[in-house]
Amino acid sequence: MDAARFSLDLKERYETQYRKLDSVVTGLEGEYVETSMGPVWVTTAGEKDAPPLILIHGLHTTAPFCLEYFSKLAEKFRVYCPDIPGQAGKTSGVALMPTNHAYALWLEAVLDSLKIESCPAVGLSFGGGVLLDLAVLSPDRITAASLVVPAGFFRPIWRPLKKLFMPFIGFKLHTDQSHFDQLMNPLMGGNWPELEAYYYSVFQAGLPMTLIPPGPFEKSDLSEFSAPVQLLVASEDLYFAPDKMARYANDNLRNLKQVVEVDDLHIPNEKNRLKIQTEVFEFMLKEKSM
Repeated sequence: MDAARFSLDLKERYETQYRKLDSVVTGLEGEYVETSMGPVWVTTAGEKDAPPLILIHGLHTTAPFCLEYFSKLAEKFRVYCPDIPGQAGKTSGVALMPTNHAYALWLEAVLDSLKIESCPAVGLSFGGGVLLDLAVLSPDRITAASLVVPAGFFRPIWRPLKKLFMPFIGFKLHTDQSHFDQLMNPLMGGNWPELEAYYYSVFQAGLPMTLIPPGPFEKSDLSEFSAPVQLLVASEDLYFAPDKMARYANDNLRNLKQVVEVDDLHIPNEKNRLKIQTEVFEFMLKEKSM
C-alpha cells in the first residue's frame, strides 16, 4: 500500500527525509516507473552518466532513509532505490508473497523498466533477502553484492522473540511513545531518532511490521550465483547472530569475498553507519575495477 495516502504524519516524515537527503547527495530525483507489475516509486541519486547500482531498503526503511545510509555510493554510481510494495513508501500495492520468487520477479520488472541488464546491488536487512531471491532466479543480473545484516539465509525466531516479546506486549497495551522506545531499543537503541519516529508513524498508520522476507535460501538454490559478495554483520544484531550469519553465507555462497563485523545493533549508530557505507563503497569500487 502507498502509506503516504493513509497517514499525513507518515507522508510529512517521508518528505522531510527526502528534503534532507537533497542536501546530502547530488542528482536526487524521484519518479514512478511503469513496470510489468505496476508502477513503482524509484528514488535516484548520483550523476546520470555514472554506472548504475540498485539499492534495496530494509523493512519500512524506505528510499530516503536507505539512501542517506549509503549516500557515499552516489559519488561514483547512479543509485536506484525503489520503494518496495506493501511497505511504508510511495509504491502502491500489498506486500508480495515471500515464496515463488515474487520479490525477484518484481525486482526484475524494475530493472527491465530502468533498462538495466545487470549491475552491482546492495541489500539492507529485508532488502538482502530480496537480492538473494534475485540471485537465485536470475543470478547474472547481479554483478556484485553487498549484503548488510541481510535476511534470506535463515528465519530467526528465538533470538528476537526473547528480546521483543515483553516490550511488544507493553506497547500493545499502552501504544505510547515510552513503550514504543522500549520496543525499539533492542533494534536500534536510539541510534537513529528520525528513523525511529518514522517507524512510530508506521505503527500509528496501522501498517504491518511483521512482513516475511523471501527465503531462506540454501547452497543448492544459489549454486548458479557466482558474483562476488560482501557480508556485513552486527555483533548485537536483534535478528541475526553474526557468527551464524557468517557461517550460513560461507556455506551457501560460491564467491563470498569479505565478512565485516561491526560492534553495534541491527540499526547502528551514525559513526558505524559511516563505517558500513565506507566498507560497501570501497568493495563496490574494487569490484567495478575488476
